Amino acid sequence: MDNVTHSLLGAALAKTRLGESTPLAPVALVVAANLPDFENFVLAFFDRPTNMVHHRGLSHAVVGLSILIPIFAAMVWWLSRCIRPNGRPGSFPALLLGIALAAGSHPLLDWLNTYGVRPWLPFDETWYYGDLVFIVDPWLWLLLGSAVCLAGRRTRGGSVALGIVGVLLTIGVILFADLGPRVLLPLWLTGVTALALGRCTTFGVRSPHAVVGAALALCVVYVGFLGWAGRKAWRMSQPQIAAELPADEAIVAHSVSPQPADPLRWQVVAQTRRAVYRHTFSILTSPGGLTRISTRLDDPRVQAALQTHAGRAWQVFARHPVAAVVSNRGRPRVYLMDARYGLFPAGNFASVIVDIGGVPGH
Repeated sequence: MDNVTHSLLGAALAKTRLGESTPLAPVALVVAANLPDFENFVLAFFDRPTNMVHHRGLSHAVVGLSILIPIFAAMVWWLSRCIRPNGRPGSFPALLLGIALAAGSHPLLDWLNTYGVRPWLPFDETWYYGDLVFIVDPWLWLLLGSAVCLAGRRTRGGSVALGIVGVLLTIGVILFADLGPRVLLPLWLTGVTALALGRCTTFGVRSPHAVVGAALALCVVYVGFLGWAGRKAWRMSQPQIAAELPADEAIVAHSVSPQPADPLRWQVVAQTRRAVYRHTFSILTSPGGLTRISTRLDDPRVQAALQTHAGRAWQVFARHPVAAVVSNRGRPRVYLMDARYGLFPAGNFASVIVDIGGVPGH
């Protein structure tokens, strides 16, 4: 998931008693909710193949979290003691619990989308995919934002900060409005206005746990609806895909993903040994626009590309692998792509380019 969603969940936890464990607990919970992504700062110095292998890696796994959580909690505890050298720094068990919940929520949220996580690294490199939520979901922003706005103590500085965040997220939603449903922007503005008005009342001040609990419950209901919609999209697409399958082909893998900000519109990808079938449609209408793409993985030039550093890294990452070969100044150039995230132009984060006989590009 995007870091806005992670941060809002950490901020929502900070509105409960977990945010009172130490003076630094509110900030610590927001940081902890993003803690596994510290790997991105390290991977920024490496090439795309290395990112494919290590992104959402050990820091998102059980082993990595079991190391990161107590280290980070100890750091926050030490800083709290520095802030209050002559006083009680707070409750370490409560701080540790809050950081564990915030950091543990990170891979859980990341699991919800088609990118997936590998929770059992370094012992098992298997990817697990939720196929439930698009990687950026404004509706989760709104639900988690309601807990942050309405629960707990309110200050003028906090209201100003939330106002700035609301404006920035609204700008993002305006950009999403071209991709999502037509009702996205009016619904978003209505929701933001309601939260702003609620912030000005006493609602939620005396029962922050109830407000946070209700917001989290609504998130679970929303994700549950997405699960139902995704299964419906797959069932709707199966007859059309089956009608296109040659007699000697069978589906070996599939994935579903909602489209940006639209829980009713889904992308379905089904894969056989020789091809990928891909289409996008609303679950309120009949599926259409099915596209068949040959994987070309048995091409000798693709096989040669798979033996390179970039090719091996891509194989670790790709869920629906597709390859294409074009001529580049008389030499074959191999495009290795993942049908989850589009095909040509093959310049996105899920693709690598290998010049056979030359240096792998990206």
